[in-house]
Amino acid sequence: MAIQTRLPVVPPGAVEINDTVCFVDDGERRGYFAAGVPVFSHAAEDLIGGRVAVAQILALGLAKQRELSDALGVNRTTLYRQQRKFEAEGIGGLVNEKPGPKGPHKLTEPVLKSAQGMLDAGKAMRAVATSLGVTEGTIRHAVRKGWLIRGGGSEAAVGQEVPRRGSQPSDRSEQDAAGALGVGTQRVVERALARAGKLEEAAPVFEASMAVAGAGALVALPALLRLGLLEAGAVYERLRNGFYGLRSTLLCLAFMALLRIRTPERLQFEPPGELGVLLGLDRAPEVKTIRRKLRELAQAGKAEQFSRELAGRWVRQARRAVGVLYVDGHVRVYHGEKHRLGKTHVARRNLSMPAVTDYWVNDKNAEPLFVVTGTVNEKLIEAMKGRVLPAVRALVGAERRVMVVFDREGWSPKWFQELSEQGFDVLSYRKGRYRQWPRSWFEKVSGEVEGRRVQYELAERSVRVTAGLVMREVRRLRSDGLQTAVLTTKAGMRAVEVAWRMFERWRQENFFRYMREHFALDALVDRGAEAVEAGRTVVNPKRRRLDKELKELRGKLRAVHSRYGEQVEENKESQRPTVRGFKIANGTLGKEIRALRSRYEELLARRRKEQKRVAVEELEGKDRIEQLKPEAKHLTDTIKIVAYRAETALLGLLGPGYARTEEEGRAVVREVLRSPADVLPDPKAGLLRVRVHGMPNGRSNIAVSELCRRLNEAQVKYPATELTMHFESIVVA
Repeated sequence: MAIQTRLPVVPPGAVEINDTVCFVDDGERRGYFAAGVPVFSHAAEDLIGGRVAVAQILALGLAKQRELSDALGVNRTTLYRQQRKFEAEGIGGLVNEKPGPKGPHKLTEPVLKSAQGMLDAGKAMRAVATSLGVTEGTIRHAVRKGWLIRGGGSEAAVGQEVPRRGSQPSDRSEQDAAGALGVGTQRVVERALARAGKLEEAAPVFEASMAVAGAGALVALPALLRLGLLEAGAVYERLRNGFYGLRSTLLCLAFMALLRIRTPERLQFEPPGELGVLLGLDRAPEVKTIRRKLRELAQAGKAEQFSRELAGRWVRQARRAVGVLYVDGHVRVYHGEKHRLGKTHVARRNLSMPAVTDYWVNDKNAEPLFVVTGTVNEKLIEAMKGRVLPAVRALVGAERRVMVVFDREGWSPKWFQELSEQGFDVLSYRKGRYRQWPRSWFEKVSGEVEGRRVQYELAERSVRVTAGLVMREVRRLRSDGLQTAVLTTKAGMRAVEVAWRMFERWRQENFFRYMREHFALDALVDRGAEAVEAGRTVVNPKRRRLDKELKELRGKLRAVHSRYGEQVEENKESQRPTVRGFKIANGTLGKEIRALRSRYEELLARRRKEQKRVAVEELEGKDRIEQLKPEAKHLTDTIKIVAYRAETALLGLLGPGYARTEEEGRAVVREVLRSPADVLPDPKAGLLRVRVHGMPNGRSNIAVSELCRRLNEAQVKYPATELTMHFESIVVA
């Protein structure tokens, strides 16, 4: 049917089908216009009305099937089939009536209730199907549809359809690209209010989203909250008004650590909308935004208080774990050229480099407790005296006796005596050379420590290390015949446990390595520097330069002495039978040796006048040093500690369901955290469903299902919402 030619008046917001026909959809109703004249209208959710409108447009010749297919996203075959039915049967032909029973004929409501009860009791789906006389596939289908909840059906009414659909990654990508204020900016009004300073913080709002990249990290949220990330973060009170507040900033930093987004700069290469789903926001903050938030937090100067609050919480939760503490320094190398830092020896590179030494305290399970962020390169004993042990004493109380474990760098009998008087026990390797004990003193000793069966060849004696201090010396006879000596002031501890505790110090070294590789422990957070506080001492650079010169002179002397010795050996006694004659003949070498010795004595005398360490304010010129601003580094390191401990907590939940937890557990947890997941809010049930996608193998899927079940027992609400988090594995084991 032809239509009279007229000026096309297209309504605002219309989607064009062809030059004649268009439609407008406001979310509630859809209207079709022909040459600007409204011809059809139906509710947005009225499928039958939509089919009728399309069939009428085709019947009137206003548009072709291809044009409607492209505009409406309906398959051309479907349109052809509907048009044939409309022509043969009228509007009734467009109504799909399912033949047969009008509902589930096997899974009736009583059957579903029985099935849910058996699933809640822990029965396998095969056993449930056998008991009810249906196939296992029927039960699995009901679980997928949400009619049954495996491992906890109390959250939703039995038989009630739970939300299982949401936006796909491609949909979200298109929406993010079309953001009104930039990529991913969908919440325009709130952002405008934030820009005007009238929004304290954007509230988390969740929409159904499928296959969200990295949403598996939400599995760690209950652990982050239990560890006190947000509660301890309250020491900062609040940030300035803005779209991203204190809560979202701390959560963002924690999720970045869990997802191995190593630095804020890496955010520019991550899809902002996907990370925003984890925060309940339209997108994650930009690099400049997260840096601005870090500066604001650093300016508050509360990183140490934040760390103390967290450590105190962990001590209260597990007081026995702090009976033994491992203390060690980690050298953080500075590769920049803008600031002048003090140098120190970097063992893993066997070089002296500009660096800062941080001192870490781990509990007896090698879990990090707190870190003392370095400013200058203090020795272990100085750091323990000035900053580490006072913090430990504040955490554990004034009366409790704690054993501190450290390596040979802390060797000092005088220091051991001070520690003992202050209420600390010592466990360390013996430093220096010592006589070997007879093999007959050693015997095989076995025992169980922290659930592990260990066996060593040990011998024990009491030794006097300084006036007034007697310590236990426990030695281990190694397979190569060498002896490793360990000293402790701890009385009553079994010798096998003394040895095990000392040798397990390597767990702290492994922790450093893991943190460097996975959490970018050495990454530079704040590029700024500041003056070192007055009174701090460093190695005297003048003395260090003199040491270098003395070392070079010693090398030259050895070379000249070697040449002199060669001349002595080659001397012909027939020509020079006396020493006097030899010296006259080799006078040049003798003069060179005397000159070098004179120079050496002169430098040695100058070196004796120089102090080993000097206060930083006494340094002048090129010797003056700076320190990297420690506040932001301390804050981010503390959040990384929380993230690491959250991984450990998930590892503990994974253990019962995974046979190789000790060997592969952390790798499995990492894969869970980085896996995609569906995020499906269910306001009616008061749930935020997180469906973790499948793992590469069956045993991992079983472990993840068990992990989700145990997490659901905690009944944790997403912060600042009333939605209880409910975790599921998308692969039903």
